[in-house]
Amino acid sequence: QLRSSTMDLLCVSKQLLHVLDEIGPTLLVLRQDIQQNVQRLQDLHARDSSKYATLTAIVIEEVEEGTSKKTNSCTRAIIWLARSINFSVHLLERLMKNPDSSLKKMVEEAYNSTLKPFHGWISSAAYRLQIVR
Repeated sequence: QLRSSTMDLLCVSKQLLHVLDEIGPTLLVLRQDIQQNVQRLQDLHARDSSKYATLTAIVIEEVEEGTSKKTNSCTRAIIWLARSINFSVHLLERLMKNPDSSLKKMVEEAYNSTLKPFHGWISSAAYRLQIVR
């Protein structure tokens, strides 16, 4: 059985924040989302690091408590961190393949193929607004 480490996800997510900082303010909304989700997961992990050492343990507990689908659940934080990492991988791959292309265009392409399917129209509009700036 695969057990993903909570600390591994936190570490990758924090590194991603550094990458987004280097890209600049274009991805501020995404950066804020990641920071909130990291904080939520970090706070839970800090309460009992051995109990919450794996993401599986966190999700199982929240599912059993009936809180996994709540907006501020750690289960949702885990899902959105994974989606954010997926978006970032797509963006970085595009940047490497087409270093002379427009950052705005590459962000839009990565967003459309990874995050947009999970966002409502308000979130999508907020991302589009941010990209345009």
